[in-house]
Amino acid sequence: MDMHDPYRAPAASPAPPPLLPAATRSFEVSTAAAYYSPSTLKIAALSLASMGLYPMYWFWQNWRAIKRETGGTQWPWARAVFCPLWSFLCFSDLRDVAQSRRRQLAFAPAVLGVLFFVLNLAGRLPNGAALIALFGFVPLLPVNSLLRQYHHDEKVDMQRMDRFGVWHILLTLAGGAVLLLAVLGYAMGDVD
Repeated sequence: MDMHDPYRAPAASPAPPPLLPAATRSFEVSTAAAYYSPSTLKIAALSLASMGLYPMYWFWQNWRAIKRETGGTQWPWARAVFCPLWSFLCFSDLRDVAQSRRRQLAFAPAVLGVLFFVLNLAGRLPNGAALIALFGFVPLLPVNSLLRQYHHDEKVDMQRMDRFGVWHILLTLAGGAVLLLAVLGYAMGDVD
């Protein structure tokens, strides 16, 4: 009579599931550097909703990637806080990364850096003219597009960067409401 022993190892281990052929996989894992390049919609929505603070996050993520790839000693958080001053160097470093794949930046990094700096200074303008500073994310768009092309060439999965999470949606709704109230306040002006 054969008794069942629950502590005995199984006679044969189960076979692992078969791997899908390369043609049926959704994407290949890449060893390329993953720079931060979310979709244009995400950059625009979160920049406007955060009253222009989202570009600081964009710079922080990309400075972290640059530091990781170059082995540099820079402080990504400090370069993000002072991003109007460091934008020139960041744009130049990211352009150099994409040039390795024969991708060209549509504008010179210096031009984009000056535009980013000027748009950040526009926040100090009086009255409704300060709203121009909300478009400080615009100089990021050509560099971000270049990084997206680089990621596409290197077969880097960008779905995680493009996805709007719960916090992104909440920020967009709350920040959008505050922005709408601010624009309406400026439009109505001082009524005496």
